[in-house]
Amino acid sequence: MEKEAPLTAGYCAATGTYSSCHPPIAAATAESFPEYLFRRLLRFPTDLPAFVDASTGASLSFPDLRTLSLKAASALSALGLRRGHVALLLAPNSLHFPVISLGILSLGAVLSAANPLLTPAELADQAGDSEPFLVLTTAELAPKLISLTASRVVLIDHLLARIDDHGTWACPTPDDICRDDPALLFYSSGKTGRSKGVVSTHGNAIAAASFLEHWWRRDDGSVDVFGCVLPMFHMWGFSSFVLGTPAIGATAVLVPGRFSMDKLMAAMEQHGVTRLLAVPPIVVQMVKVAAGEPFATSKARLCLREVVSSGAPLQREHMARFRRCFPLVSLKQCYGLTETTGIVTTCNFPPLAHNGDDGVEFSNEHEPSSISIGRLVPSTEARIVDVESGEALPPGRVGELWIRGPSVMQGYLRREEATAAALVRSASELEQAGKWLRTGDLCYVDSRGLLHVVDRIKEMIKYKAYQVAPAELEDVLAAHPGIHDVAVAPYPDEEAGEIPVACVVRKPGSHTLQARDVMSFVQDKVAPYKKIRKVVFLDSIPRSPSGKISRAQLKSFLRTCTSTATGTEMHGAAEPQGNLHTGV
Repeated sequence: MEKEAPLTAGYCAATGTYSSCHPPIAAATAESFPEYLFRRLLRFPTDLPAFVDASTGASLSFPDLRTLSLKAASALSALGLRRGHVALLLAPNSLHFPVISLGILSLGAVLSAANPLLTPAELADQAGDSEPFLVLTTAELAPKLISLTASRVVLIDHLLARIDDHGTWACPTPDDICRDDPALLFYSSGKTGRSKGVVSTHGNAIAAASFLEHWWRRDDGSVDVFGCVLPMFHMWGFSSFVLGTPAIGATAVLVPGRFSMDKLMAAMEQHGVTRLLAVPPIVVQMVKVAAGEPFATSKARLCLREVVSSGAPLQREHMARFRRCFPLVSLKQCYGLTETTGIVTTCNFPPLAHNGDDGVEFSNEHEPSSISIGRLVPSTEARIVDVESGEALPPGRVGELWIRGPSVMQGYLRREEATAAALVRSASELEQAGKWLRTGDLCYVDSRGLLHVVDRIKEMIKYKAYQVAPAELEDVLAAHPGIHDVAVAPYPDEEAGEIPVACVVRKPGSHTLQARDVMSFVQDKVAPYKKIRKVVFLDSIPRSPSGKISRAQLKSFLRTCTSTATGTEMHGAAEPQGNLHTGV
């Protein structure tokens, strides 16, 4: 059986490469993403909405999406936007976000999206790096752009007035757009420093949409209704709802404004949402409110069949609670980066048969079980590379994940050194083989070809000569009945170098939980070098909107902490940084 494992995992020992177990997708003939998409939009029923705004009931049909996008291109062309120019879009989710995005791409211009939550200084930094020809924004967000003097700021309402004008308009058809032209300029989250501009081409966008089209297409010809709460300025939301759902003729129900579980549930029930794309905090909130009487009543009326989470790992306990609350709803994870223009792994990708345990793999007796992020999407390859030696590793071994495929970025904008460090080619490979993207994530592939994320390379705790993954310990601690939230971070130690410290948020009613209880809970579940050495109790764990733990903020806070006389519990300084406060 052991001899068959590498073959089952899609692993080739001769090359050290894992291949997708799914048949490759035939390359599209389109040269630009709008060309790829607009052909499809003409096939769909005219009475079927492409987008619905749940807050107003307004909708946009597939033919209207195409027509309005081309009108937007005409209006933008009249403003001087041309092929190769960058257009920065600063706006929340709305029916107009995909229209303006596709209008920009139709001209051969480059779309760069920005988070409306960024400060004026952060927006100025991003604009200074991307050098946009135009900035498109709302009246509410325009004051944040007061310092942008090098770019013309256009209010979206004014642009829409041009689009709504029923006068003559010219349909721009730049024939010279090609697949290698830059299409998207999205910014990475900057986990290892300042955010970098990720350049994705039209070919990358087409490949990303093709993956989703094959993943989401149902054998019986039915089409899902998608719940859209993901921000379209983020690659997970953009690839799903601007590249993906329009390409398959699926309806996306937008739930704009500040996130509210009540608004989301009402929209899902009213519009018959069958698939929800989410981030871990949304999954956690769904579980929390499931115990309430009104929600329990409406839950039975939901059409929801699947929730797909990405952006950060879901802890096992949260997945288990979700399945108890929603036994008829499939919960899966997928994995992608800004640098991969969307997802590159997913669970339950057809044509493989569905397996209820497809996302959970129990490893050997010495390690806790791990939740999978699925298998490689078609036409995509991976390597697991030893961080120290650079050796390609077989199934079951942990190393850095490298990805190669048609959706991998062109590079970082004006960052030659960063691009060279991220995109590499093995010395033995031919030029046409393509470069590998170094993801910075520690992963392993199991015998079934399922990929598992262990942690970020730069977040590993170095305890003596051992490496300890914070995410593994967080997964163990999340199962404690008295712990509401938890994060593990390193703390300097003279003898060990670093020790693992658990930052714990107690559940209501668990005020008696002590540091020794937390430490003993972990002690028998992990190897000795992985044990929690100290504990600090907090009111909250700092997290990003996607649910990622803000480890830099935690590390900074822990440097202000001091130990008790027993040496097991730590207490924060009088003025803890950020929103961290020690528990009472």
